[in-house]
Amino acid sequence: MDVSFPILVLDVDVDNTHALLALPAVDECDWPRIGFIASDEDAVLAGARSFLDAQQAVKPELVLLCGMGFHREAERSAEGRAARMGWWREELRRTDGQPERGLHDVLSSHELQALLELLKAEFGSVFVADSGMAAVLAALRLEALRDRSWNEGVTVVYAGETHTQAFMLFREKVLGLYEHHADLSREALLGDLKEVRLNWLPDEQVRASGGHGCICGDFPPEAEGFRPTWAFGPKREILAGAARLAAPCGDARFERCFGMLYGLDLRRALEAGA
Repeated sequence: MDVSFPILVLDVDVDNTHALLALPAVDECDWPRIGFIASDEDAVLAGARSFLDAQQAVKPELVLLCGMGFHREAERSAEGRAARMGWWREELRRTDGQPERGLHDVLSSHELQALLELLKAEFGSVFVADSGMAAVLAALRLEALRDRSWNEGVTVVYAGETHTQAFMLFREKVLGLYEHHADLSREALLGDLKEVRLNWLPDEQVRASGGHGCICGDFPPEAEGFRPTWAFGPKREILAGAARLAAPCGDARFERCFGMLYGLDLRRALEAGA
């Protein structure tokens, strides 16, 4: 990864935030990092300030932010979950499923928009992405996964502390996705994944079981059912024996932070070739 100036990366996951400070001329294994409890925007900002103060670092020139927002009542409701799937459909349309296009300076109607504005006021330049796009970018750091996606479709599962997200990738693009909560049983998860790969799983059925929903549709025959599966995240062991268990960044708690940095590299390359 090309880090030529300090970059603060924040991964906001419901009540917990993980922060990483990418520094030039420092090995990525030695970059400062921390996790802290934060249940609202002000707490995230306070935690970020405290983290930076402890490092005695210069003010970061860029902030990368990812997450799904905070578990507020509106986001736990059936209407809120349906609205999230509506946001995802629009996001896949505007990015054409390319994860590197999922880094934005504005994320309208997303749960992180208020935090984005707060961080901009504090730090200036901020890029934001949904935690799902950050998880896909973390997975795409694996060369074997990237290469496989050009031969057939692959499934990427991010098993987080609070949510489980799955993405159907083909040629490094997101063609479909699935979101549920982390307390879903292994059997139910495997059953849902089988059906979503085959375009058989209704979005409403996922929400009826307490999940956020899914997006599937006209998957190309060349994807061959997205059978190769990689599982990431702190709870990836739930898919032991049914997926390749991977930790591309060495520490599951910070995988999405590294995914954001990888996405920044891809974004720069995209802009340079435009």
